[in-house]
Amino acid sequence: MKILIVTSKFPRYKNDPQPGFVYYLAKELIKKGHNIYVSAPHDYKAKEFEISEGAEIHRIKYFIPAKMQRLFYGSGLPANIGTSILPFIQLPIFSLLQYIKVKNLIKKIRPDIIHVHWGFPQGLPVMNSKKSYIVTIYGGEVFMTKKFHLIWILDKIMENSYKTFTLTSGLTKVMREYGFRSKLQSIPLGFDKEVFNPNIKDYKKIRAKYCKNNELMILSVARLVEKKGLEYLIRAFHKVNMKRKDVKLVIVGSGILRNKLEQLVKDLKLNDNVFLVGEITHDVLPKYYKASDIFVLPSIIDSQGDRETQGVVYVEAMATKIPVIGTNTGGIPDVISNKNLGILVEQKNPDQLTEAILKLLNDKDLREYYADNAYNHVMKNFTWESIANKYIKVYNEILNYKKERK
Repeated sequence: MKILIVTSKFPRYKNDPQPGFVYYLAKELIKKGHNIYVSAPHDYKAKEFEISEGAEIHRIKYFIPAKMQRLFYGSGLPANIGTSILPFIQLPIFSLLQYIKVKNLIKKIRPDIIHVHWGFPQGLPVMNSKKSYIVTIYGGEVFMTKKFHLIWILDKIMENSYKTFTLTSGLTKVMREYGFRSKLQSIPLGFDKEVFNPNIKDYKKIRAKYCKNNELMILSVARLVEKKGLEYLIRAFHKVNMKRKDVKLVIVGSGILRNKLEQLVKDLKLNDNVFLVGEITHDVLPKYYKASDIFVLPSIIDSQGDRETQGVVYVEAMATKIPVIGTNTGGIPDVISNKNLGILVEQKNPDQLTEAILKLLNDKDLREYYADNAYNHVMKNFTWESIANKYIKVYNEILNYKKERK
């Protein structure tokens, strides 16, 4: 099959620290013999056109100079669009150029399937091509279109698709509350079992960088934006630190709240115990998971209504056999789906979070219990191989649908 993927993010270079969800799916589809074409936003660190690992990648340059392109990478479109006037100016420019580019690609490639990732604005070029495409909704576009009263456009894009998928039942529920009428099904994001697994090597140097002797390491991996709840993690860790001096907190990721979080660490006098290490490349990230004892990400519903719609980092930690703590919001309960897989606490509750962290720090057997159960769970339900097979089944349905219409 010839599959055209229209997406808002795709790795700009090898080991790009930006989320690689679409890349991993494309990689699995290529393994299964399909031809993959990608339309994605340009970034100054990326080529406008390249063939990478079997995928033909077309990137859309939408502003000059290229370094000023601010829409999609970094903190992501919903967060970026609130930082300055520039993203507001760039969004209609990008949407127009994307429309032209995708229409030309469709004429040139004649794809069997069009798969839209992030429904808005990526779905705009194909929204009048009834039933010839599918959409995967990630969540950020839902909260953004609600904020700017554009739900009707996203709903139309979904309504005209053959099928629309959300990542979790939690996201589907929110969309129903917001008034979306289209039929929705759920297929989650997966993990690459060749990258994230318990057999990772060369992690001891990372652990030694932050921990001495028998000290324990708590890890969080997230964009430094409001919905990740990192302020609550740092405040909870402050309470943990009063009882356990042998623990370090390592936060991996970049974003618009870095300065604010660094100031909080300084105010709480945690400079020797909390490390904001910034972005790291994807080849190094698995070693950070393996080096840690507990993974924590206390995501919240932010001031704009945005929330965690799945949280692939929980899945990656589970795949590396690290016990996880999350919050009972958004799509996280679809991942930590029962009490044997990890601990869920209420959002914005540093006291509950402190209690959960101490519970795991003080009980090695419990850490191993959660880690083993969670590993078996994600191996069964979240590998990219199993996710790709679910999409291929849908792709074949579309081909049969097209044949019946002829």
